[in-house]
Amino acid sequence: MADAGGHFANLAEAEKLSLQDRIPGVVEEDMRVGGLAALLPTSQFVGTKTEWNREKTIPTALRAGRGTQMLWQDASEYDLLERQLKTSYIQTPLDKYVESIYGTRTNYAVQQLQEDRKALMQLIESDLIYGSGQLAGSPDEPHGIHALAGLYGEAGAGDMSTNALNIDEGEGALSLANMRSIMDDMRAGIDFWLFPKVIATRMDQMLQEGGIASFAGMGQITMGADETGRHLTSFGGIPIIRSDYLVAENANTGTDGTTARTKLTAGATANYSIFAVKAGSLANANNPGLSFAFGNSGEQGRFIKTDVFDKLENFNAGGLRQVAYYNLADGSSLALGRIYDITNAAVTA
Repeated sequence: MADAGGHFANLAEAEKLSLQDRIPGVVEEDMRVGGLAALLPTSQFVGTKTEWNREKTIPTALRAGRGTQMLWQDASEYDLLERQLKTSYIQTPLDKYVESIYGTRTNYAVQQLQEDRKALMQLIESDLIYGSGQLAGSPDEPHGIHALAGLYGEAGAGDMSTNALNIDEGEGALSLANMRSIMDDMRAGIDFWLFPKVIATRMDQMLQEGGIASFAGMGQITMGADETGRHLTSFGGIPIIRSDYLVAENANTGTDGTTARTKLTAGATANYSIFAVKAGSLANANNPGLSFAFGNSGEQGRFIKTDVFDKLENFNAGGLRQVAYYNLADGSSLALGRIYDITNAAVTA
């Protein structure tokens, strides 16, 4: 079948949208929920990167006896952080032949715009979790939450202000005790948990079904509905967001900030991760939360820039390009907690 000149795989696919006895448009099937972009505050910047300071060292208060000399101090230090904005895009041509032959029963340009936007958002949402943050020879990838958590160090090592927020389950079942530990150590609070659906289902089983490893902690797990009426589980009063973008992973990867967390490869054992997230905008320098940072690529408040090309050289076609410049900005190392290398087993106390 002849090529349709772009976007549609061939003319047969374009024809499916055009016959008079068919309902215009396409019924959506590839639906994914639990993306981070819609859950986080946004911070828009001009330029190629965003920078901010984290508190590192503060002065030490002293005691003085009556009549003794008081000492002056020069002690405050800061960590300067930066995140380079990374680029993702999609561009597809649209052959003018399609509309001239098949008519305009379906608006082909609108269909192209919607499908391209969805494809771009799926890449962005995957990046916000699995982007390597320039590790493993991938300089074009943003810092996903796995890469950020890997920078914080692991439980039992490093700076005690951060190490308790990155816990290895050792290829075992999720422990509620570890979740409680993260709740205690994220001193700025938690806005939501981000779970892969398979582990969120294990939390539901903890409350509702048989085959449970332990009934301990049931008072911490509650069920209800969100504002759209969808099922919502909470732990410790904090909602659990089920994400299609958190998927099965390879164990013992992306744990120390030097290598990327990898999605499951054939023949390996499926492991999973969950995250505790504190959201916050970098527009407020005192906010320790996680924000979605993007460049001045489009209108104010819009992180995807859309360019429409009326004519493409040497083609009887127009074109559509959508580009996004983005990264995650973790105002503080208290913005994220992670439990990783979790197996699909009954939750334990």
